[in-house]
Order: sequence, then structure tokens, then C-alpha cells
Amino acid sequence: MKSRDVKSFIATALALTLILILQPWLLGGSADAKIDCGPVTNKSNDLPRIAAIGTNPAGTGAHAIAASLAAIGSKATPISVRVQPYNGPNAWMPLLQNGELEFGIMNILDASMAMAGTGNYEKPFPSVRVVSGGVFPFTAGILVRDKSDIKQFTDLKGKRLAWDFGGHAINQTWVEAMLEASGVKPADVVQVRVSNLNDGVRGVADGKVDASITGIGIALVEEVNATEPIRYLSLPNTDGAKGVLARYGASVVKQSQVTGVKGDTYVIGYPLHLVGSTKVSEKTVYTLVKAWWENIAELQTKHPLFKQWTKETQAITNYTVPYHSGAINFYKEMKLWTAKHEARQKEICQ
Repeated sequence: MKSRDVKSFIATALALTLILILQPWLLGGSADAKIDCGPVTNKSNDLPRIAAIGTNPAGTGAHAIAASLAAIGSKATPISVRVQPYNGPNAWMPLLQNGELEFGIMNILDASMAMAGTGNYEKPFPSVRVVSGGVFPFTAGILVRDKSDIKQFTDLKGKRLAWDFGGHAINQTWVEAMLEASGVKPADVVQVRVSNLNDGVRGVADGKVDASITGIGIALVEEVNATEPIRYLSLPNTDGAKGVLARYGASVVKQSQVTGVKGDTYVIGYPLHLVGSTKVSEKTVYTLVKAWWENIAELQTKHPLFKQWTKETQAITNYTVPYHSGAINFYKEMKLWTAKHEARQKEICQ
């Protein structure tokens, strides 16, 4: 990692330590809630013929990541890895829990809420396990038309903001976090319900809404920008804003120059995981993690987001959901799994 990235990583690690302390208050869960860290229930030594990765709709960052992982997994192993798009993790999490879906792409806060049954999840999904720490930092922001008179977050007052996001409810959590960090209340904006991220972003270009959350550097944004030039709003780079986002396991990140970034622009950043479940065998997870590790150079040519998919971020120490034992076995072989990881696993599972 570059020194700047290491500093950002450390900052987010500290932020996630804080969220572990504040999480019951933040997400409405019980302080006495216990995480089920039961063993993998699938003991098969045979690899499956097919494995699917649940993801967001085409055009999103999660979909692009899953498509690249599927391509490498299918080429380098006997498993045919497929991408299965949904509106978001809220839609596919029940399938992961039941063993009908092997993997999924979701951010670190979403995974924690899903496992505990807090926040955007009405019931717990205890079988979820981290397979890879994934992309860090994955960045997101609020998008407006470039010609708009909305120049900063406070200008959103009285404007139409995409809201709800249906099967991808974590977007709503991030929207409210960014508003809070900027001193804007939900009641200050006109809330326009959309069914998913794509509808919100396309709604900006179509003039149906004035602003929407979106991942940065994704195909959907390029598509929209081609028809209606867009621009990201900059978050306040203040201690107050950083403190708010830290409660959500996120941080304020200076965004590199990509489509929609005009000058110095600060956005929200957080880890984006690849998760599996206890219904997926150790051999399956080990085999795929090994294939992705050994072909990481090729992965990094498939999409810009994989520049943040490094060997160092595959086994992070600030995770909030237990790692899958098949992944742990591989990371131990690679000398990446340390005493800090073991301590964190025990801390989560006590």
C-alpha cells in the first residue's frame, strides 16, 4: 500500500473500533446480543459444479467486482462461478442464509447488521461469514447534475433526494450519515422513494430527482454522465464530519480524479466485503480464495476498483463478522493471518 492508503486504512480501523462500541446504540440492537460463530455445516470435500455471487444490479461497483471474480474463479477452478444480480443484500441475504446462494458482495456495516438482525434487517442471518476483506476503500457520494445550483450539502435543503432504495437499504443508511455529517436533517429534503441505486442515479439524469447516492467510478455513473454531465458534492472534511461517519464504520476520503469529481472532493469510504456462509464448504472457499489470490494481477486489470483489492486487504483485522474457516486456512498458509486476527475472531465470538 502507499503511505497515504495505509494512513487511511488505520483511520478506518480506528473508526470501526468505535462502531463496535457504539453499534448497539446506533443500530437499535441489544447490547447483550451474541454473535453465532458456529462451525461450517457443509463438510463436503467435493467442489460444487456451480457457485453464485449475489450482487447489486448491473452497472454498480458490486456487480463489476462480482463479474471479475466470477470470470477468474470459473477459469482457474473446476467451479462455474456466476453472478446473480438483485436490488441489494436485503434481497439476497435470505438465500445466503438458506444455502441457496454461495457468496455476496456487501459493505462492512451491512454485513454486521445482517448477522445481528439490527438496523435494516428485521431478523438475524447468523450464517454469514467474511471470505475476503475485499475492496478498501470503496467510495460513495451524493451525485447531482453538473449544471445544478446545488454546490454543497446544505444546498440540498428543499431539494428532491432519492430515498429508501428498497432491497438495498444500506444506501439509505449512508445517505442519512452523510446528511448528518453535513448538518442537514432528513426533514430538510424532499424524500423521493426509489426501488434501488440505479433508479436513483438515473433519476438524476432524467430530472426526476435532484440528487442521489452512488458508488464512485462505476459504469452506471459513466452511462449517466454521457447523457447528462454530473458532479459529486464534497463532504465537510472536518473533525465533526469524521466523528459522525466513524459511528457508521466509515471515514471521510479525498476522492481521486474520476468522472464527476470537480476539484478537491471528499466522499465517504468503507470496506466492501466478499461474504459467504456456513453452508459453503471449507474446500470451496479455500479453492476460490486461492484462485483469486494467485490471479490478483489479472483481477486488477479488469476494473479500476480492483486497485483497492490488494493482498493486504484480504484479511483485515477490523472486521465485524467472523471470517469463514476456509478463508482462514488459506490466509494462514500465506502468513497473512496473525495473532491480531485470532484475537479479533475470539472477541466477536465470545
